[in-house]
Amino acid sequence: MTAKSTGEKGENPLVPNAKLRQMYTRMLEARLLEETLVKRAALKGKKRVVTTRGQEAVRVSTAIELGADDLVSDIAATAGMGLLLGGNAPSLLRGMAKPKTDTAKVLREAGVSRMLRQVDDPEERLQLALGAALALKTQGRQGILVAYARKGEIRSASWRKVLGTAGKLELPMIFVVLPGSGTRKNDVDLTEVCDDARAAGIPGIPVDACDAVALYRVVQESLGRTRGGDGPVLIESVGWPAKAGRNADDPLDHLQISLLERKIVKASWFAQEAKMARKQLVKK
Repeated sequence: MTAKSTGEKGENPLVPNAKLRQMYTRMLEARLLEETLVKRAALKGKKRVVTTRGQEAVRVSTAIELGADDLVSDIAATAGMGLLLGGNAPSLLRGMAKPKTDTAKVLREAGVSRMLRQVDDPEERLQLALGAALALKTQGRQGILVAYARKGEIRSASWRKVLGTAGKLELPMIFVVLPGSGTRKNDVDLTEVCDDARAAGIPGIPVDACDAVALYRVVQESLGRTRGGDGPVLIESVGWPAKAGRNADDPLDHLQISLLERKIVKASWFAQEAKMARKQLVKK
């Protein structure tokens, strides 16, 4: 769903205020769903639940404008991403909390149909994504494929091979490199996959992993390029140093501060959105 601008005074026409509010709400919904899931799963004896916590800005900015013909290749099936792809929150919560979870079945029952089947091996997963994107192009469909990968899980040589193939075939793909799970590297090391993309002849764009607004703008430009038939793009989310007094690692905090500083919402709005989001978790 695309939020329409209300023509509010002083808003950025490239990212209307209504879109910013929508993005925050979707990020919050994903966060609360997964927090509730972790608690319920623990009560049922499930020790480990994969979540998108800390990735909400990247996930929402790259998924919020996807359409019915678009596909997603992901590192794991998560409740948060299922929700962002149109899944029913209560169904995702019930299914993902079970000790033994058939994630593909849970996603189907929740109404999620655009995610490719899960593959543990990251290089094999990208190869399957290439095949799916080629099928989209060969069939003349308007859809694109968004392929997520975790920083550090794929060798540079493999990245260059995959990206080279995608570029040569002008596949309708957006590669999204998620933040790594380890400690932050220095600035020299932050954009290593972007270097592989450029070496393969396709755009590689580094963006702050916590900055939903910057991510959204880059994604919109990339969608325009890719949907227009100009080939793939790689977006690498990185952890830039935080400004003084800000939480560098929480994308919700980052966007909340921005909304308040720009007077797009009042402080009371956040509590109202949280209340509504929690209601959605139990809605039939």
